[in-house]
Amino acid sequence: MKKIVLSFFLFISIFSFSQENKLKFNRPFVIFEGCDEAEDKERCYDIMLSEFFAKKLNTTELKERVFNEAKKDTVIVSSYLVYNELGSIVTNFSRISLPLKDSKKETLDIMEQLPSVKPVLDKYNNGVSEAVGSIYGFLLDRNNDKVVPILGYEPEVVPFAIIEKVPIYKGCDKNLSNEDLRKCMGSKISEIVIKNFKSKLAGRLRLSPGYVKIFVTFKINKDGKVIDIKARATHPKLADEAIRVIKKIPKMDAPGYQRGKAVIVPYTLPIMFAVD
Repeated sequence: MKKIVLSFFLFISIFSFSQENKLKFNRPFVIFEGCDEAEDKERCYDIMLSEFFAKKLNTTELKERVFNEAKKDTVIVSSYLVYNELGSIVTNFSRISLPLKDSKKETLDIMEQLPSVKPVLDKYNNGVSEAVGSIYGFLLDRNNDKVVPILGYEPEVVPFAIIEKVPIYKGCDKNLSNEDLRKCMGSKISEIVIKNFKSKLAGRLRLSPGYVKIFVTFKINKDGKVIDIKARATHPKLADEAIRVIKKIPKMDAPGYQRGKAVIVPYTLPIMFAVD
């Protein structure tokens, strides 16, 4: 009889500079260029960064591509920017997602043009590394041929990789850092998959020896429930089995939060089988 061995992979952010809320800071949030006197430093950061992105999107080449590729009159730019203890961007661990099909070069150019910030300061006034995840909405004003920031844009859906407060999986310590909460969730889901996936499928489906992948996606809604489970596999019964198993994931102890508000968090789960 053929034997199936489960391996588990999860797309997560492998690097995080998130700080525990219980720590004391003389400056708890980075200060973007021009936000020194702002009463709400975080809101000023969002406004200034969205305007910075708008300026870049309005350059002749990028604007034409955005207008041509956009399916709606609104587009989204997401960013996960890691600042070091001096307030400079750590490009190797930072990400910007532009509303373009192929934008690797443009993304790198924009990232290199981002201004430095005043870093987070601990209680001893030492600089502290910090990661800030953001999502901004933009209106494509075709009448005036301009990309315009949507002020006060509040996303309903925030990618798992940039969420400010990761959903808390049942049994994971809520006081853990984002990075450790991601690891805890990954470990718990791995246990569910390995424990519940029917390994005898390999024999019944007569799978050829080698590696087989199933790609699963689902969302964690604002109540912390797993919804919209979908799976893609070479055999429909493998996809069905993956969906059955993922339905066993319990309700989260807390949903994901972005800027203090509960949001929907998409999740991608590749499962790989080694069939002997």
